[in-house]
Amino acid sequence: MPRSLAREQDILHRRAPKRPPRLTSRRIGIHTSSAGGVQNAAERAYRLGCNTFQIFSSSPRQWAPYELGELQCAQMNRLREKYNLKPLVIHTNYLVNLASSNELFLHKSMEGFRGEIERALSLLPNIWSCIPVHFVGPTASRGCCVRPLQSPRQPKVLILRKVV
Repeated sequence: MPRSLAREQDILHRRAPKRPPRLTSRRIGIHTSSAGGVQNAAERAYRLGCNTFQIFSSSPRQWAPYELGELQCAQMNRLREKYNLKPLVIHTNYLVNLASSNELFLHKSMEGFRGEIERALSLLPNIWSCIPVHFVGPTASRGCCVRPLQSPRQPKVLILRKVV
C-alpha cells in the first residue's frame, strides 16, 4: 500500500494530548482541514494547541456543494464547547462572484453563495468571512461593507472584503 504524506501528517492520526493547551488571553488559531467531516476541524485545532480556528464550509476551489448533516454540526459545536474553541471563523468559497457578467457563472455563484449561507447557519460561526463580489474594470472603485448578522444564540459578524 503506497504511503500518503497527507495521511502521515494529519494530526488526527496521532494520540490526543494528555492535557489541554495552556489558555492565554490571546486567541491563537489555524485554518484547519475539514477532511473526514467538519467536526474533525475542531479536533485538529485542539490537537495543534489552538483555541480558535477557521474552516472553509466547502471546497474553496470547486463548485461541488457540501451538505452538512445535523450530527456533524452538533458534534462540531460539542467539541468547540468542550475545548473552548472560539471564535469559529468560516471562510467562503473563492469562486463565488455575484458581480459576474457571465450568466452561467452568475447562476453558479448565486447557488454557491446560497449554500455558503445555509452551511453558516448550520454551523453558527462567530465570524463569517466572504468575498461575494469581485469587481473588475471600471466597477472596481465600488466598495463593500461590513454588516452584523443577527442570531438569537450569539452575535455574528459578516465580513465582506473587496478584491480588485
